[in-house]
Amino acid sequence: MSFHDSFLDGNELIAGAIGNYHAKSTKENLIAVLDAIRQRMHADGHFIFPVVMDERSDDNFAFRTLTTEDGREWLVAFTSDEEYKKGEPSQVISNFIDSTLRSALDFDVDGFIINPWGQAFLLAKELIEMIFQADGDVEYSVPEDPITPELLEDGSYLKRAVEICNRNRTELNMIKLLRILKESFVWIPCQAIMSDADDEALMKIVKDAQEKGDLESIVGTELSNQDQIRMIPDILQNGDSFFFPVFTTAEEMGEYGNQFSKIQRPFLEAVHLAENNEKKIAGIVINAFSEPFVIDKELLRLYDRQKD
Repeated sequence: MSFHDSFLDGNELIAGAIGNYHAKSTKENLIAVLDAIRQRMHADGHFIFPVVMDERSDDNFAFRTLTTEDGREWLVAFTSDEEYKKGEPSQVISNFIDSTLRSALDFDVDGFIINPWGQAFLLAKELIEMIFQADGDVEYSVPEDPITPELLEDGSYLKRAVEICNRNRTELNMIKLLRILKESFVWIPCQAIMSDADDEALMKIVKDAQEKGDLESIVGTELSNQDQIRMIPDILQNGDSFFFPVFTTAEEMGEYGNQFSKIQRPFLEAVHLAENNEKKIAGIVINAFSEPFVIDKELLRLYDRQKD
């Protein structure tokens, strides 16, 4: 049974645009090819790339190149298995159009030749740059860097993934984001609630200072609490729905965070707190006051089952 690569589904959009460009090489048809590639990038589309594998490691490979009659060297890409099979057999990989085109900008080649054994299209680096510039040079696929504590330490990688998912909420991007969240720490705004005994002790210090007419004397006073301080997470409300807020960094809370204590906890702990909150939480909202992204309760339940 042959393997069907669903990531190639939809690439007929590119092949069709290339066919139109071959029939009539106008500026409009050229732009249509670039736009088709851009659309497939946004949909997590793949190309097939012929490679030379490193015999010592399955993870290392080099892209095969093709030299045209004018002496220019190109990386090779195919929109479908049918296009690849028109030429000589080779080891191949199926990989994201977005990330592969980006990485190719740093290679010492002229660009990509797409479907070289059929209706070939020369995707020069200048055209690749035009595709990314049309998107404001932003990313549409969550990167697949190895997830390490160092990568997640300052919250910037998680924020980057959230921003990409806001821009392009594909199923694959969501899967990648959930994997990142599973290993991430997030910041939670909380109300610090003291016990009655500690509250009475604090009020006594204030009352004594008032009686002496010297409230400034309590500035800088350290109070050692006798009981454990309870940290109660804040809950945001939008209409009739309640959301559990978390943030990639404490700074992301902005002025809103000034009224709360801020604690850093694993995201999995935030999921537990949200699910056990006395209010019926509709979901977790990440970075609610900058670029909010909601993970609804249905997805949280699925995510929680995967966690177990």
